[in-house]
Amino acid sequence: MMLPYTVLLLYGVMRGVDRRLLAAAASMGAGRVTIFRRIYLPLVAPGLASAGLLSFILSLGYYITPALMGGPNQTMIATLINQQVTKDNQWNGAAAQGVILLLLTFAGLLLVKLVTSLGASRKKRSAS
Repeated sequence: MMLPYTVLLLYGVMRGVDRRLLAAAASMGAGRVTIFRRIYLPLVAPGLASAGLLSFILSLGYYITPALMGGPNQTMIATLINQQVTKDNQWNGAAAQGVILLLLTFAGLLLVKLVTSLGASRKKRSAS
């Protein structure tokens, strides 16, 4: 369900990359893999991170999708938390699982921040 948001964000970022940079690298003898890895990917990395972050945050709010996709044999965390609060009246278990989900969310956000900062420092290093 989040794929259109991701694709639209990535499309805008990828269209914004100046093709002259890629042509300049090719004229200096760089191969396609090197151009992609050393020029194109660092320029697109912030867009990749923001598209992933947007999709992830929007996906956190969906409770019906895990219920439909998981089915009765596969319970997902959002469905389990909802079931514990509404049906089983197990607020302690639901709160613990909510905290675990929140910590995993923060860990994902920290990982995205780390990747984008590494990409920015690598871009600064290659520019100087």
